[in-house]
Amino acid sequence: MLATTQNSTQQQIKFKNTAVSIANYLAKEAIWDGDRCNWIGHSVENVSNKYQVVRQSFSRDFYSGTSGIAYFLASLLRFHEDPIIEEVLNGCMNQVLQLNEKTDHLASNFGFHGGRMGIAFSIIESGKLRKNQAWINEGLALLDKICHSEIQEYELDIISGVAGAIPILLRYHKEFNNQLYLDTAIRCGQSLLDKATKTETSWAWLSPMSSKALTGYSHGNAGIALALLELYAYTQEPKYYTAAMYGFNYERTLYNPTVQNWPDLREMGTGQTPSTPTYGEAWCHGAPGIALSRLRAWELSGDNTFKQEAEIALSTTYKGVYNMLTQQSEHANFSLCHGLAGNVDILFSGAEKLSNSLYVQIAHQAAELGIEKYEKTGLNWPSGVNDPSQLTKGMGETPGFMLGLSGTGYFYLRLAYPGQVESLLVL
Repeated sequence: MLATTQNSTQQQIKFKNTAVSIANYLAKEAIWDGDRCNWIGHSVENVSNKYQVVRQSFSRDFYSGTSGIAYFLASLLRFHEDPIIEEVLNGCMNQVLQLNEKTDHLASNFGFHGGRMGIAFSIIESGKLRKNQAWINEGLALLDKICHSEIQEYELDIISGVAGAIPILLRYHKEFNNQLYLDTAIRCGQSLLDKATKTETSWAWLSPMSSKALTGYSHGNAGIALALLELYAYTQEPKYYTAAMYGFNYERTLYNPTVQNWPDLREMGTGQTPSTPTYGEAWCHGAPGIALSRLRAWELSGDNTFKQEAEIALSTTYKGVYNMLTQQSEHANFSLCHGLAGNVDILFSGAEKLSNSLYVQIAHQAAELGIEKYEKTGLNWPSGVNDPSQLTKGMGETPGFMLGLSGTGYFYLRLAYPGQVESLLVL
């Protein structure tokens, strides 16, 4: 028992030190302008109607911008006080707060990862972590402004729409008892009810990325249906339960038992859905993100059908991670969105909710692999920024939360302090 405790303590220190090392690197790479800082990194952007990997400075969105980086740094400082990292956090937050609608052209107000809702969350939560009331007030002011905004036609899913806003609004209504937040969550829910494509057996929501309703957590029915189930659990309004169940039914009609996965129906800019379905294995598309949605749906509803679906999706995720680890895939990146860190974080969540020690073991194995290959060697951590040609996946270093270094650091912090650092892969 003593040896096991010592090994566990050593592992915790190793994971924490890796998160600290990543934060120190971000501090070194920060580019300053007065009391503000930002970063240069790789991103895939549409340049002259062609998607290319470019190097650029970043907006303040949570997915790949400065608010996500700030949240990682604030989370780390909870366990590791460091004046340099604190200074960088302050500079990063100054950048987040100084940008406004005229200089920061985000299309979405309500989206968590790609819109202003995630920015408000980062400012509020970073303020709470650092006991900075001014930040909390700034974040709440932005949240109030979002609540008074019109919902755009395309604002549907977790990343860029109201499905990402509903859990955050409910969270802050519970915490701050501001009726505006609950009223806005209900308005978001009604928007989803109004925009659903309905049949006798299922409801679905069309994505701007496809002429078909998508499966999966980030842009698909899994995330949208779960948001409606969250709203039902909070309000006990039956129409949200009905919508959520019909939404989950849509994905059930597309489940492939042979591969134990759900198809990725994005059209990928080709103009048509591929005749042979592809099956993603990531938080954004495929079994891993769907596993998270079903775990949470099981918690909210007590329906064991969701538990069974979660176990299937987690098993598929486990097999994919196992293959990556045994084959030492050069294409494996350590991003949260569609990389090894994200899939392992999901298995870690599964382990916490299902008491599955096997998932903890493989999570630690993947973390150890990253330390051996990148932390100890000084090589760049491979990111989720993929060359559109698909020839060099994950080669472009980037600082952001869902695609890059700050998310990788947050993953190691999660493993170092289980139960104390929440996963942000399900809202």
